[in-house]
Amino acid sequence: MQARALLTFGFAVVLGSAASIAGASFRHPPKAAPKAVERHDTPPTMVDVVVAARTPDPLPVPGEMSDIELTTSRSRAWLIAEGPARDVVATRFVTLTFDDGPDPETTSSVLHLLDKHHVRATFFFIGRYLDGNKRHPVAARKAACDIQSAGHIIGSHTHDHDLLTTDTHTQVLDQIDEGIASIERATGKRPELFRPPYGQIDAFGEQALAERHLGLVLWSVEAGDMQQDDENAMFSHLVAQLDFSSGGLVLLHDVKWPTVHVLARLLDWLDAKKYAVVDLPTYFRETASRPQPYATRKALEEARASAWRASHPPT
Repeated sequence: MQARALLTFGFAVVLGSAASIAGASFRHPPKAAPKAVERHDTPPTMVDVVVAARTPDPLPVPGEMSDIELTTSRSRAWLIAEGPARDVVATRFVTLTFDDGPDPETTSSVLHLLDKHHVRATFFFIGRYLDGNKRHPVAARKAACDIQSAGHIIGSHTHDHDLLTTDTHTQVLDQIDEGIASIERATGKRPELFRPPYGQIDAFGEQALAERHLGLVLWSVEAGDMQQDDENAMFSHLVAQLDFSSGGLVLLHDVKWPTVHVLARLLDWLDAKKYAVVDLPTYFRETASRPQPYATRKALEEARASAWRASHPPT
């Protein structure tokens, strides 16, 4: 993904690339019965926006992905991540996702906050953290099972957090397959979703996902929490992005304490501002029922920038 910088409140927008909407889309086949981590999800130049909202009590049954049309196209996944088309009276939907875990020290605190706010999120695991019998992988497997037991969705983030576009084809397949296998061994359930490190995947990787019936999930909002530890800056950046986009698919990382502290503030803010924080299946269903009227993410960003300038004239 090309770099995109979306505002601070003073506002500046650097538009990303307009990729064609290609690649496979599918529904999953019906079920028989039913910084201590290496490099992270966005290069320092990439900034995206994600929004979060809250579900009312009582907490609904976790969403199934089997009725949802997923994509393996990177360009399509970026657009879907922006969420449903919105107007001034529409509900502002947010869904939360966490990469690079599970972490034995911080993930439990993330789960506590999500439970407190009655939010179901999606976690994308690095497979190798779950492998082996040393203290860390044993604790990571317990955290993975806690995530699953709490009703959150688990997806794969490759086995070793490789940049797939620089790997050989054999390495790409190994990263996908071994990551899935590690998660299935730890949780007893094969993941249905995949997020490539740094959001980067090429046509070969897209085809590999399609063959494995894995849905590609990207994001639209992020804190930049793997590039900095300034909690005030991260929180302000998230709020600015959410305000600009009126919701979105948020990328965070459940492996750092500053992120945990920012998450606590963000969830309180979303409640106060009455965003609808929903699980990923709900977010996808809302997007499918009210798709963005744009062919590309770039076209959507240009329209949002124009609308923002019209409603925020210089003083």
